[in-house]
Amino acid sequence: MAAFTISMSGPFPSGTTITRLGGPNEGGHKGEWYNRFGMDLGVSAGTEVRAAFEANVTAFHQHDPSKDSSKEYGAQIFMRSPNDMMGGFYTHISSVPAAISPGAYVNRGDLLGTVFVVTGGASHLHMALVEIIGGLPGGKYTGVNLYKEFLTNLGGAVKSVTFNQDGTPPTVA
Repeated sequence: MAAFTISMSGPFPSGTTITRLGGPNEGGHKGEWYNRFGMDLGVSAGTEVRAAFEANVTAFHQHDPSKDSSKEYGAQIFMRSPNDMMGGFYTHISSVPAAISPGAYVNRGDLLGTVFVVTGGASHLHMALVEIIGGLPGGKYTGVNLYKEFLTNLGGAVKSVTFNQDGTPPTVA
């Protein structure tokens, strides 16, 4: 498959201070791709969460307080790039706009909600990215580690991220 490039920005407003809480395959990040490839980006509760890339919402799970655990809480949003070759997952968010639902299209920078208020822990956004080598259906899910770039909120700018479709890390320009 040929490489492709997506315009990405950080998931928070420019100037947001972000704390490193754990990246892909660190600590409790195990299991399904959306956990294993997760990046925990520590920010203040109530910080706006923005779409880091344009995408189609593929699944949305409202926050259900009765199902909260120390690892799972807040709303969950799964999305996929329009070319079906890259996916993302956002969780630990609240105040999700009504427009966010399966089938919805979001532009990079659209509001997805705010960071959930955590009692007894560090408020953060859990975000995971995956490249789908070969695209869907049937593509191979390969984790994308842009943790270092997301800790700087991608420098507050829009960056071009090229996915090589061969399992190598993407390049950020």
